[in-house]
Amino acid sequence: RAEEAEALGPDLGSSLTFGLDFRTLLQQEEGGEGALLAMQGDFYLAANLGYDLQAYFEQGLRGSGEILAAWRGFPVDGYVKAGRFLPDYGWRFADHRMFTRRYLVDDGGSDAQRSLYASGVELGIAPGPVSITGSVQGETERTGDAYAARVLWHLRFGPVNAGLGGSILRRDSAMAGRRAVGGIWYLAAGPVTWLGEIDETRNDEFLGNLVANEVTVRIARGLDLRGTYSFQDPDRHLRSGTRERYGGGLAWMPLPVFSLLAMGNYWDIEAGSLVTGDSYLEGELVLHVFY
Repeated sequence: RAEEAEALGPDLGSSLTFGLDFRTLLQQEEGGEGALLAMQGDFYLAANLGYDLQAYFEQGLRGSGEILAAWRGFPVDGYVKAGRFLPDYGWRFADHRMFTRRYLVDDGGSDAQRSLYASGVELGIAPGPVSITGSVQGETERTGDAYAARVLWHLRFGPVNAGLGGSILRRDSAMAGRRAVGGIWYLAAGPVTWLGEIDETRNDEFLGNLVANEVTVRIARGLDLRGTYSFQDPDRHLRSGTRERYGGGLAWMPLPVFSLLAMGNYWDIEAGSLVTGDSYLEGELVLHVFY
């Protein structure tokens, strides 16, 4: 297989690169019918224009995607980009059902992040062990005022790598205002990696909390144990209901361009005025093809 891996290459020429990213979800809920969903379907194209300039295009499912130009010659190992993009906030977990993704701008839950994409300008710098980004996105009737900022401090203690940071997001619309502020962290030691995020969400009516954690343990090359925990309280001042999700499973990557994730999840639902439904178990199988 070494010759196959060597032959794999995203370059279309000296200055043009492409990529593909497809995730398909097979899901079975306790006592319910199974579902087959296209979680992700992205096509990427990047053109290096010289002088540290790059043009980037991404087309995804359900109207998602970015199109921008970036200059990577900014001082302090920085960049500036302009176009339509997803603002830098928190962790971008690949699992779109992690609560800090699913409930960030929609208390009832949304699998898509279309409302977060908007046109604007983002600046990023990396002075030493700190990385900082900030963006301002243009006000439209759909998005209203929009900005985001994120800072992450990278630490090392012998064989342990760690990081601690925070981010802020504002995304208003003609119908409602939405803001979020939160902390992020990571810890990597040997075969164990932990990613975590906690957010305070605010809209015109409610002040809520979100939590997401993902722990992976490397068993062997290409095989990991994965555990997750998520929590949502859409209004922490009232007994309006809460959601928790506990997950555990295996991630297997037999090929450099293909992986398989098998998870069992338990949703613990405390019903209320903002949260409906009952607790349940579910099984998930995610097929991921990428290039």
